[in-house]
Amino acid sequence: MTSAILRAQLQSMRIRRGKGRSSAVFGAVTGLLFYSFWGFLAWTAMLFFSLPNQTPLFVPALSWVLMFIMLYWQLAPIMSASFGASLDLRKLLAYPIPHNKLFLVEVLLRITTCLEMLILVAGPMAGLLRNPRIGWMAAPCIIGAGVAFAAVNILLSAGARNWLEWVFLKTRLKEAMMLLVVFAALAPQFLLLLHVKKESAFQFAPSQIVWPWAAMAHVMLRDSMGLSLLSAAVWIGIAAWFSRWQFERSIRYDSASVKRSAGETSAQTKPDGLMDRLFRLPSRFLPDPLAAMVEKELRTYARIPRFRLVYIMSCSFGLVLYFPSLQRGRSHDTFFMQNALPLMSLYGLLMLGQITYWNAFGFDRSAVQGYFSWPVKFRDVLIAKNLSVVSLLLPQILLISIICKAARMPFSAGKVVETIVVMTIASLYWFALGNIFSVRIPRALDPDKMNQMANKMQALTIWTAPFVLFPLALAYWSRWFFSSQIVFAGLLIVAAIVGGIFYWVGLDSAVSTAWLKREKMLQELSRSDGPLSIT
Repeated sequence: MTSAILRAQLQSMRIRRGKGRSSAVFGAVTGLLFYSFWGFLAWTAMLFFSLPNQTPLFVPALSWVLMFIMLYWQLAPIMSASFGASLDLRKLLAYPIPHNKLFLVEVLLRITTCLEMLILVAGPMAGLLRNPRIGWMAAPCIIGAGVAFAAVNILLSAGARNWLEWVFLKTRLKEAMMLLVVFAALAPQFLLLLHVKKESAFQFAPSQIVWPWAAMAHVMLRDSMGLSLLSAAVWIGIAAWFSRWQFERSIRYDSASVKRSAGETSAQTKPDGLMDRLFRLPSRFLPDPLAAMVEKELRTYARIPRFRLVYIMSCSFGLVLYFPSLQRGRSHDTFFMQNALPLMSLYGLLMLGQITYWNAFGFDRSAVQGYFSWPVKFRDVLIAKNLSVVSLLLPQILLISIICKAARMPFSAGKVVETIVVMTIASLYWFALGNIFSVRIPRALDPDKMNQMANKMQALTIWTAPFVLFPLALAYWSRWFFSSQIVFAGLLIVAAIVGGIFYWVGLDSAVSTAWLKREKMLQELSRSDGPLSIT
């Protein structure tokens, strides 16, 4: 049964985009760089845990390593809003497939979310096996605990994904629930930021056996075996129960969705008067049809749960970058602290790119054919999509400013103006590249699914950031080196001029490519996934 599902998926992907030589080379290079980084960390961990003279430090060290792996495994998909591959149950419920088979496939697919963590887990395991004081005599404990640790993470990841999708589709306070989950995960850093006494926090130390990572670490090192095995067994049971419970609930929800008639539509609430006026605000400054298309984009984004999640994260998660500095009480005179507001805002703009300017037509899907048949210029369509993202930047900057003020970070009205200018200039470079890739590598996105995200777009955002931000980095470096605001302002003007030219050339390239490859573009955006939702 499992092979039949995978074979159907391969059939649905046979003519999909991404099979060309350039796409294969790009994927191979980015994948090699990404996994090489994690391979290097695993190799470093292997060297440390193979040192016999460091054996007394292994319990706390291994507990910290496994804690990092587990938190990354569970939180990385949430923070990036990317949940890897998963079953599309709506396409499978019509077939007599046992739930146990579907659950097995769903759990195995959780490996796709954080495959790099399996590489990182293998590092300490290999080091312990090579250690003369531990060696192969402890192989059953090391390998067994490593496999159990991976199983706990895979099961928890499967349950968390199903729970989050259910929350986003059923709960009215979706964003509040999401923030509650995320900030609960960041609670330890908040405790450190609030200077909680070390004695009070020690009882929650990562090396305490009550934690799943610590229990597995103690088993690997054959320390307190009875209590460690009991704690590990309890956590495996909790993970298995939670995962299966959430999976069955998702099946019940999707089954109810399948039974709805094709013509049935959900009740639409009347738009709030204030929100409706905000959506129509672009029409006061822009001519039609540009204003109408910007309003359409804003209304679309407001209805998509995943976009609302990413937008809230883009306004708040930049603070995570500054937690270490805030905890150590570093001086606010450093470059990093003085430019906290623009750096946090740029991080937010980078996060928005995943589902906006890097894949501008993802949520339009087959409706994109209207842009080629309506009496509107395709150039205006791209400009409208870019302007809709720009209109979201000002509220984002204001929210980040409030966070900076609350966290007692350097803040002033002049810094807010500087951030708006810097964000506008950075947008020119990122939007130019985004327009090109939106027409060359389009991908249809389902607004009702939380598990779809273009990994290529994420890779593009990461790998192009140093090149895109180089003119701005040069301006900030010059202000620091020459201690001159005039030099800084002059370089910003130069960066804006170059960015404007770059944006105009990229826009022309995107428009011409869209008309030349419009049939392929429409085909890809109209294509639906197979029985698996792949990212």
